[in-house]
Formats: sequence, structure tokens, C-alpha cells
Amino acid sequence: MLSALRQAQVEGLRVTVAVASSLDEEPHDVYLLDLTPPHGSEAGDRFDEVPYLEGLEPVLEAVGGQPSWAVDISRTHRSDRGGVGEAYLAVHLVAGTAPGGFASDPDLTSVVQGALTQMADGPARSTSADPLSHDDALEAGVAAVTQAFPNVDPESLSLTDEENHAAQGQWSLGLVLAGVARFQVQLGLVPGVPESAHVRRLPVSEVVDSVGP
Repeated sequence: MLSALRQAQVEGLRVTVAVASSLDEEPHDVYLLDLTPPHGSEAGDRFDEVPYLEGLEPVLEAVGGQPSWAVDISRTHRSDRGGVGEAYLAVHLVAGTAPGGFASDPDLTSVVQGALTQMADGPARSTSADPLSHDDALEAGVAAVTQAFPNVDPESLSLTDEENHAAQGQWSLGLVLAGVARFQVQLGLVPGVPESAHVRRLPVSEVVDSVGP
């Protein structure tokens, strides 16, 4: 029985990088990428999260100084799916203050984008490839917000603005939780992965025209 519980294969991996002004506060920027890791050549080969953690090392370096961080790694395996599992890897970083604070606060978007792009170009393939239609983009944008901020009710989000950057395979969406917060969502953060996302949380009173890298 014990050997049956030592399941190793993983068919889905969600990588999250969350940036906040402290480890105990809600993040103001969250980056999301879903991947399908390669299966090992043997049934006993175990999923290894180390290469993905190493791929995020440049993000720690970009923070500068002595970074403050936390890592959350988990896996779930189910017998009704043949023991094949889903993995979750999240890195929480402290970098400056929330948007609207000091101009010198580092913007980690480009370095996170580069790290996630390398992951998507590696052995683990992305889970999506086709360009998103308008309806699919709206659905993916709401999903990105609720994945990044689980306490948000998707039914309470309202679309305020949208822009399709077709040449780049990107969508920019503005979503508002009335009286609470505004979310900028960039879909297609990783080239060729339309549902990869950058979600930025702003005070509801702050007006931003568009989302960009």
C-alpha cells in the first residue's frame, strides 16, 4: 500500500511569483504561469521542483540587497487520476511599497517575465498556445485575478477597459471590485502562452490607462 502512495508523476505545474511590501501583506503584483512538466522515463522518476526554483534565482537578484522571501511548494495526487499529480510552486518576495509609492521601488516585471519565459521554453511545455478570443480573454483575466487573490469573488468583478495587442498575443484588461480595488491584468506575459498573466492590484481610486510589461 505504501508504494502506491509514493506517486511521482506531475502533469500540471502552476508557478506564481507574488510581490508585496512585506511578507505579511497582500501582494500588489502577482505573476502566473501554468506548465506541463515532462514525465520521467521511468515510473519511479519523481517530479523535481529544484530546476524551477533555480530559474527564479534572477528574480531574487533583481530585488537587490538581502531579499526577504518565502517559498510555498505543494503537490496533490489522486487515485482516480492514476496517481498523476498537480504541483504548485509560489515565491513570495518583498520589494518596495505598493504601486503609487516611491518611484525608486523596483519593477520586477521584466525579470520575472524573462525567468518564466525560459521555463516555458524549456522541457516543461506551456498549457496553452492559441490566441485568446474576447470571451476567452475575459474569462482568463477573471481567473487570473481570483487565482492571485483567492478572496475575490469573480461574480463581483466588473470590466472597465480592455485592449487587444494582437501582434504581441496579449490582452490588457481593467477589472474593478467596487469600492475595494482595481486590477490591471496583462494576459500573454510570456510570449506564446496567452493565459500567462501579470495581475497588479491598485487602490480603487487610482486610475491607470493600460497594462504593460
